[in-house]
Amino acid sequence: MNIDLYTIQLATSAVIIVAGVMFTLDTFLRRPDGAGRVWAASFMAGILASFAYGIWVALPGGWWAVAVGNAGTVLGVALLWNGSRVFNGRHSLGWLSVAGAVVTAASVLIEGEDGGDWAGSPIMFLIVGVVAALGAAESMRAPMRLNWTARGLTAMFVIVSLFYAARFVVFLVSGPESMVFRVFLSTEASAFVIIALVIVTVVSMVILQSERVPRAADRAPEMYTATGALTPAAFRELVEDWLSRANYHDEQLVFARVCLDERAAIETAFGQSAGAELVDEFTAGVRRFSTPNSAVAWVGPGELMVVAPFERMEEARRNGLAIQAGLRERPIKQAEGLRISASIGLAGTDANGYDFETLVAAARAAADEARERGGDAIEFAS
Repeated sequence: MNIDLYTIQLATSAVIIVAGVMFTLDTFLRRPDGAGRVWAASFMAGILASFAYGIWVALPGGWWAVAVGNAGTVLGVALLWNGSRVFNGRHSLGWLSVAGAVVTAASVLIEGEDGGDWAGSPIMFLIVGVVAALGAAESMRAPMRLNWTARGLTAMFVIVSLFYAARFVVFLVSGPESMVFRVFLSTEASAFVIIALVIVTVVSMVILQSERVPRAADRAPEMYTATGALTPAAFRELVEDWLSRANYHDEQLVFARVCLDERAAIETAFGQSAGAELVDEFTAGVRRFSTPNSAVAWVGPGELMVVAPFERMEEARRNGLAIQAGLRERPIKQAEGLRISASIGLAGTDANGYDFETLVAAARAAADEARERGGDAIEFAS
């Protein structure tokens, strides 16, 4: 049975529109969150691309719609990558996403109507392949890599990157009329890939957001998670005020990223419920053994941020050692003979300035280095 291009495009558009609307509504029902907003924008770009390709298929002479569709495709994938960066607490490179879309559209418009249906396609194939590879790498960074649901995004990015890399190479070597391209890499083939991947993507991202950002109606007035740690939004509001006042008085605040070492192994051996119980015990331990004038916030499963004033980094290190010693006193119920341990990264305002994002990123990098040393270690931000 042969399915014409118009029917395939309708099916693709329907899937993208439904998925985009569902994710956007889910985002609006939650507290404001940077990653969710960027991901919602990526779906909007995908919907725009779907409408543009629909015009191209249905309207004779609508070659200009290819420029809009290709640009929307590039922007959608690039924003998925940028949303993953924001989820991991890194700065968004939205300008780079827009630049890629502009270059893609320009490559089609330069060739004009004489370029045919495949005008500007090599540029789009190349950019999408590169951006998807960056997205796959980003999804393997902490804290996203610690969540099993993110593996759906990783798989999506890898498949898209390989598919578009293959399209780019075969297009340049054999052309769009070659048998390999027409059978495996044509517009029809890409439509089926996109349908499958959009479904996987929206499910993965909704679950990631549900674990990270509560619905606004559920917990709007609350500042704390169920385990007593500050929510990310409350933590940022509180600590940015501290940073402003510390900067005025020229006093040091130290950010400590405290990461649970055993979570992944416990979840693998005993399941998700055992891992969740271990995270709760870890959070309670960090709150108990941190200095009493500190702010303790939840930033991800098994990851906390502790901020407190210290005149010298050595004092912050001693506080980190006290947290580690206190955690070791708590045996892991699920694994007899094992005790809770944590990797800690420290970043102080004296060395890193008073910008919230910079300090968070520096503490995270130091904690990652502590983990790479084998865990149960303390590292200072470089």
